[in-house]
Amino acid sequence: MINFKFLEVTNEKLLTRVFSFRYKIFKEIYPMYMQESGFSDEKEYDKYDAYAVHFVALNEKGEVCATVRLIYHSPIGYPTENNTKFDNSMFERNKVGEMSRIFVDKKYRSMKTTKIIIEAVKRYMYVKMIHEGIEYTYGYLEKSFLRLLRIYKMPYHPIGKIQKHKNFGLRYPCILYTQELGNENPQLIKLWEQSRKIQ
Repeated sequence: MINFKFLEVTNEKLLTRVFSFRYKIFKEIYPMYMQESGFSDEKEYDKYDAYAVHFVALNEKGEVCATVRLIYHSPIGYPTENNTKFDNSMFERNKVGEMSRIFVDKKYRSMKTTKIIIEAVKRYMYVKMIHEGIEYTYGYLEKSFLRLLRIYKMPYHPIGKIQKHKNFGLRYPCILYTQELGNENPQLIKLWEQSRKIQ
C-alpha cells in the first residue's frame, strides 16, 4: 500500500513543484491548450492562484502525485463564473469559493488509490471551508468526473446546462454545498469538531 503524505502548501518551493506537476498533467490531457498557452517555464498557473490555498499529496519519495486548490474571497470572480453561463445570484459572494485543479498522477489513478486521495481532499477542504465560512463551492466538471466525485460522496450538483469550454471540452457548471458534504460524510463533521477543540 502506498503511504501518501497530505499537506497544505505553505512555501514557494513546494508551490513551484505544484505548478510543474500541473503542467505535466495538462500536457498529457490537453496538449493543444498547453501549446497555445506558451508556458515557457513548464509550469501551469493562472490569475486565480493568487487567491487560492493549495493542497498536495506526496508519495514515499516526496514526489508530487496529486494536487487541488480552493479559491475563495477572489475579487476577480471564479473560473466557473467567468467561463460558463448560469444564474449566480443565488449565492452570497462572501460565502462562495471554487475547488479546481484536482489532478492525480496517471500511475495513481486506480479506483482504490484515487479514493484514498479524494478522502484526504475532502478532509482538508471541509475543514478549510468551514473555517473560512464557505457555504458553497463551484466546480466546472466533465460528466464522467462529476459522476466519479458523487461516487466518492462529493455531491456536486449541476447549476446550468452542459457547455463547451474553449480549451477543455464539454463541462457542467456545478455547486457543492458544504453542509451537504458534511451530511454525506459524518466523519468530516467530527474532524471539524476535533479541530475546534485543539484550537
